[in-house]
Amino acid sequence: MAAFPGIWQRSLCAVTGAIAGGITGLVFGLLQGALGRVPLCAPDVLGAGLLLGGFSWLVALVVVGLWLHHGLAATAAPALITSLLTALLTVGVSNRVLIAPLSVPLGLLIGTLVGMALCRLCEGRWLRREEARHVR
Repeated sequence: MAAFPGIWQRSLCAVTGAIAGGITGLVFGLLQGALGRVPLCAPDVLGAGLLLGGFSWLVALVVVGLWLHHGLAATAAPALITSLLTALLTVGVSNRVLIAPLSVPLGLLIGTLVGMALCRLCEGRWLRREEARHVR
């Protein structure tokens, strides 16, 4: 956990993923605690992942887009992809593990890794676009 703040300072996408993973892990962990050790079926996991991903996307937009002043238009699409993917993976893994207190750390880890991976994909495309602008 000590390495996370260093990663989050360098990667805005990892921050978005961590926000989505933390929120998803918290809500799904509370749901698991209320249900007991009963795994959900695949359609329920998908529905919970999409619902929590959409909610965490809205929270990430407020935090990253508004509070950190990166703009809603610039962060909306990448944050949506990161939030949905993180939420689906967090719900899926937490549903397999069935230990409610581990849902938040799992969500933070999954969100950070997903954010870092997606950031590297987008960064390469962005650099190519920037280089093309400077050539003209």
